[in-house]
Amino acid sequence: MMKPSILALLAMATALPVTPAAAASADCDKSRVCLQRTLDTYLGALVARDPSRLPVTRNVKYTENGVRLNLGDGLWATASAMPTYRLDVIDEEEGQAGILGRINENGNNNWYAARLRVEPDGRVSELEVLVNRRVGGGPAGGAGGAPPREFTEPHPLMNQVLPQEQWLPRAELVRISNAYFTGIDTGTSSYGVSFSPQCQRRENGNIMASNPDATPGSIASMDCRTQFDTGFQVIVADIRERRFEVVDRTKGLAFGWGYFDHDGTPEKMSNTLERTPIDVQPMFRQPFSFYIAELFKIVDGQIRQIEAVLTTVPYGMESGW
Repeated sequence: MMKPSILALLAMATALPVTPAAAASADCDKSRVCLQRTLDTYLGALVARDPSRLPVTRNVKYTENGVRLNLGDGLWATASAMPTYRLDVIDEEEGQAGILGRINENGNNNWYAARLRVEPDGRVSELEVLVNRRVGGGPAGGAGGAPPREFTEPHPLMNQVLPQEQWLPRAELVRISNAYFTGIDTGTSSYGVSFSPQCQRRENGNIMASNPDATPGSIASMDCRTQFDTGFQVIVADIRERRFEVVDRTKGLAFGWGYFDHDGTPEKMSNTLERTPIDVQPMFRQPFSFYIAELFKIVDGQIRQIEAVLTTVPYGMESGW
């Protein structure tokens, strides 16, 4: 019996169908097209509940809400529909891609953020996920007495590509955005933070700054700079493990991850420019932390729009990164 030649075996191998994972693992070299394709492949694998569709390295690291899990656990077992609200962030310099939006988990439309590190061969070596899951309780209300809104898409500015002459260096986008965290962590005013007068901030879908529906004079009705000048920051003990993993120069986006620690000790705070002392809400009179993914839109060197996803975690919890 004649044995098949090496050439024949090679021909047979090249005729085999290419799996999605194999197709996505072609040479990537941090190209924008490849990073976007890998992000799309990840989302497709996620809602199919099939991690084998995502090309990953042998030692891929996956965390969900700061806890290290195996691929296939957590959101991988419950995701049921693609994000209905989606902001993509592509960082060609670092070879990373990120997303902020909402994803459906068995009928729960949850706020969600993720980032992926993609190696030159197109395989994912890091996958960090944050999901805000509301368990129990009534419907979430709006900030500052405003009725709750169900946004179906991000603020239009967030996905706009800037003219190339307005692209800032990666380090500058990080510096401007990190000043926001520093202004909360160690500051008591807007000094040192470059805010646009039109700056608006959304947090898990609620407009927390420049909310047109909020009661006039409430802190949610104020723009970002005015809020900082009230001195409300005293309720935040620390903002730690800050990481700007994904920065998209073409859109002026910097994606920061970290923890807001609340130690529960402040008894008084202020939420007006007059800085009249008021009692700190009971929620902030106990130790806990927020795990947060915060996306900053920088236009003309100023923070123009902020979108954040956050969830409560044990006080002092580490990120695992």
